[in-house]
Amino acid sequence: MKSLIYIVEDDEGIRAVYEGAFEGIYKVKSFERASDFFEEYEKVQPDLVILDLMLPDMDGNAILKKIRETNERMPVIIVSAKTDETSFVDGLNDGADDYMAKPFSVKELIARVNTNLRRASLYFTQAEGFTLDSNLFKAFYQGKDLGLTLKEFNLLKTLVQKGGRTVTREELFKDVWGENFIGETRTVDVHVASLRDKINGAGGVNKIVTVRGVGYRFEN
Repeated sequence: MKSLIYIVEDDEGIRAVYEGAFEGIYKVKSFERASDFFEEYEKVQPDLVILDLMLPDMDGNAILKKIRETNERMPVIIVSAKTDETSFVDGLNDGADDYMAKPFSVKELIARVNTNLRRASLYFTQAEGFTLDSNLFKAFYQGKDLGLTLKEFNLLKTLVQKGGRTVTREELFKDVWGENFIGETRTVDVHVASLRDKINGAGGVNKIVTVRGVGYRFEN
């Protein structure tokens, strides 16, 4: 499953460079204005954000602070023509994970994006507005804690990580409960129902599809 990257950049030429560099590697959505970015961000949170500082409708540092109000872990890379030490330090203090100066090397940009995504993936899984923290065993939808049990968390994580394909009840049973677990696969159905209720309670869209007679699929 390709990582989703949001790019907030008002220069059309630079947006084209990003889109060309990431083509075939990541899913990319570009935004010229902060207002357009946040409209989409509130629907689906990305795996990583590339952020310019000088934008027409909102300062990049203000965007970064607003992101951190809802998501402390999402990787954010600032790419800016502001190369003075103060801007660099302020960006990192405001919560940026990395800072690159314009003009930049495309190869270095890709390397830094890969590094930040790999670092985040050690503990965090993100998809379709969901964030799963494997360090705290918590799952969030658009920043709201779903309040999952450990089994519900592992069930959602398994479905998300295998997103786009149908996972049989037997597979889920083995992955979440362990192959030595003695019980009925009906247990999976009960936990999926509870998981759906909690997602709906958080205002989330039900992405867990029942495949009759087989199992479940998380839709990307």
